Amino acid sequence: MSVSGFELSLMRQSISDWQRLDELMTGAKTSLSTASTSGLPPSVQPAGALFLQRWAGFAGESAVIARGFADALTAASDDYLTTDDTVDQRYAELDGRLGPER
Repeated sequence: MSVSGFELSLMRQSISDWQRLDELMTGAKTSLSTASTSGLPPSVQPAGALFLQRWAGFAGESAVIARGFADALTAASDDYLTTDDTVDQRYAELDGRLGPER
């Protein structure tokens, strides 16, 4: 379906892709946050813990960014649909008759 010159199906697919990325990054954050460094030699465990902590933070930030894009695209899509429906309704209300016959 085309709304005001853009394909709504493509917009919805983009929203779905960003939502899926949000879920993936949230899962990655959880996995990295709960990962153990016990399998590493004691001398490198602090570095391993810092590595996991930082990457969990990056994954969390990426999830927030992806959620923001999904929300913004959803809002834009809703606005486009509302505008298109309003214009369609107003055109339907137009009366083609002129003068006193209206």
